[in-house]
Amino acid sequence: MAINIRVGNEPEEVVETEPEDLDVNNDGKINVLVGDAARAADGVIDVKVTKKEKPEPPPVKIKLNIRKALDGRLIISSHPDVDIVIEPRASRIIVFPREKKTDKVYDVQDRFFSYLANKGIVRRSEIQSGSAFGSMQGLYPPQKEKDTFSFLQAILLNISKFIEEESEYFDIDEKFEEEFEDSLTDPDADESTELGEIPHADQKGSIRPGYIYSPYGISSIYRYE
Repeated sequence: MAINIRVGNEPEEVVETEPEDLDVNNDGKINVLVGDAARAADGVIDVKVTKKEKPEPPPVKIKLNIRKALDGRLIISSHPDVDIVIEPRASRIIVFPREKKTDKVYDVQDRFFSYLANKGIVRRSEIQSGSAFGSMQGLYPPQKEKDTFSFLQAILLNISKFIEEESEYFDIDEKFEEEFEDSLTDPDADESTELGEIPHADQKGSIRPGYIYSPYGISSIYRYE
């Protein structure tokens, strides 16, 4: 048995019929009538085909500590070890170390640009050291009129996600610094002694005053003839 399907331009009520009332083709095929021919046909089942529109996703909100320079550069200071600078005119991202240049800065820069490269923001072949000491930079594609989204918004979103992942490292470093400072200023009873608890000896250390008169005590091994 074949089923005739009528697809009209306007929504119509679906009419259900018994199998014996259907128009059956002898070749066993399903007939599809479109437009005026569908409206003029009798004894068919009306099927309405509609495209369900997807609701727009809610806007994404990010929180960054950003300053805008006079020349349009965006300076992001949300990371405790580095400053991230976006130069829209040059399509460039530069990462500068903060005031304290520690050995952790390069690791942060490497993780940052590796993250952006994996997300397709920058090209790995264009990541290099910057003109300033200790800086690292990378280029991203320039914005074109045919692009359907803002490159700058995509960059800010990925930077926000990177800093969010880095927050775990922030907490570990901060906790370590606090515990180290507490161990010096307020040590436990097992790691400290009261004044006078350990008596002071007459001689302390390995260098005895008045006993060695030459550097390292090795000058006496040389003889001059």
